[in-house]
Amino acid sequence: ILTGQGQCFQDGVICPCSRVVVYSLCRSILTVPWLELGGKCQIRCAQTGFGADVEFHCKPFYGGKKHRVTADIFHVSDKKPFMRLEGEWNGVMYVKHLNGDQEVFIDTLTIPTFKKKLKKLSAQDPGESRRRWHAVTEALWKKDVDTATEAKHELEEKQRADKKERQRLGVEWKQAHFHGEGTAWEYNTPLNSRLAQLASSEPPVQ
Repeated sequence: ILTGQGQCFQDGVICPCSRVVVYSLCRSILTVPWLELGGKCQIRCAQTGFGADVEFHCKPFYGGKKHRVTADIFHVSDKKPFMRLEGEWNGVMYVKHLNGDQEVFIDTLTIPTFKKKLKKLSAQDPGESRRRWHAVTEALWKKDVDTATEAKHELEEKQRADKKERQRLGVEWKQAHFHGEGTAWEYNTPLNSRLAQLASSEPPVQ
């Protein structure tokens, strides 16, 4: 079970999002297991007064559909939502208006995907996950479970040994890119700061 929270940035408007619980569940013993999102989160915008209550629905044991999501969209001055979204978070989502009209809100299947831009493995920091877990991932791609298990065991044993050594020396472990903020984790450099820095570094349009 994972929890998270975030902020949405659009035209300078900041919309805090509450935590959403992510369940990674093996929901079927007869078919291929799948990842499920389950739980509720709230989005509130103090600048515009608009908000949304979003719920990710887990598939019932019998019947029902996978990956369902619904959302009620409203203004804080209204008692009832003026719009409702429903559909599949990894498929098609529809918007329903108060007059009963329905239209496609977003079709995630038609959104273009882009290949990740990554540093070469040798140029990555030794602590980066992709480099640290490379031996495990490579073995899994080759369907060599024994080698993957051995590599995973070696990695975890080294992490335990490193932790014991830090405790012996009285060294506090510090995250490279995050810091604790209550029960949550925050970026050391928030997204809005990074976007502003990126915008300031771009050459002016001729």
